[in-house]
Amino acid sequence: MNRVFSFAIASLAFALYVTCPRMTAMINTQSKISGIKPMLVIALGCVLGIPLFVALLYALQHWGVGVAVLLAAALDIGAMLLIGQVNLKAGIELGVITIFVYAGIKIAPLIAELLAPG
Repeated sequence: MNRVFSFAIASLAFALYVTCPRMTAMINTQSKISGIKPMLVIALGCVLGIPLFVALLYALQHWGVGVAVLLAAALDIGAMLLIGQVNLKAGIELGVITIFVYAGIKIAPLIAELLAPG
């Protein structure tokens, strides 16, 4: 029973983590562009996202953070291409976000150890 409870808590925590304002804005934008109901976009998008999460996890576990972050950026570019939002400004923003994500992943543990050793 303990494993089932741990699995449920970890899954709920993951659901809370991936439910973010950025994703909500993307769903809203995609729905407006396509004219499709947002609930349908959410349902199918979640199902289609499962293998992409698996690919990111595999990349992280086998090739490290750098490759996983670059793969995530490539997936973002794919999303931008699909909704027709590719331009220089969006590309620069994605590049800056990618650099900050990578830096944050590397620096956050160091800062946490400085502020809360042990």
